[in-house]
Amino acid sequence: MELRDINKTVYKKRLNRLQGSMVVALFVLGLGLAELYRFLWANGESSTFLNAAGVATALILVGGAVYRIRHQPWMSDIVYMWRLKQELNRIYRRSARLEKALAENQYEALCAQYFSLHGSRHLYVTEDNTLTLPELDEKIAAFDERLQSLGMTISIDDYEPSMLDRLVK
Repeated sequence: MELRDINKTVYKKRLNRLQGSMVVALFVLGLGLAELYRFLWANGESSTFLNAAGVATALILVGGAVYRIRHQPWMSDIVYMWRLKQELNRIYRRSARLEKALAENQYEALCAQYFSLHGSRHLYVTEDNTLTLPELDEKIAAFDERLQSLGMTISIDDYEPSMLDRLVK
């Protein structure tokens, strides 16, 4: 996975519109479908089960709509950031194995850690999460020093998601 620059302003505007639309759609569809279900099957009487069914149906419909529009050009930055977050989360979930492999200076672990640090920085900058950025920059500098002391040069392009599967258990 590569780290690509995106226009933060356009990304945030599109993400906010998408999230706002999803909230409105879930609200309207959830209430509307719950009322329809209650009218059809409960003669208008209150039913927790039918209310939940209306909300569940709304979730399915909105999820399906987002799934169908994910390849639209205006969604490319949103999908890219979503995939970046997924990959960073995948690395984080394997942090126990990653730490053991880092202690042994395994190439796959070093590449994964390098990608994780730089991917996190890219994510923080894009989403204006500047609160933890100085701490992350310190970790990146320390890791770069470690790589230099090992005589290694690693880039973001060296990382492949399959590397996590090859880490020592």
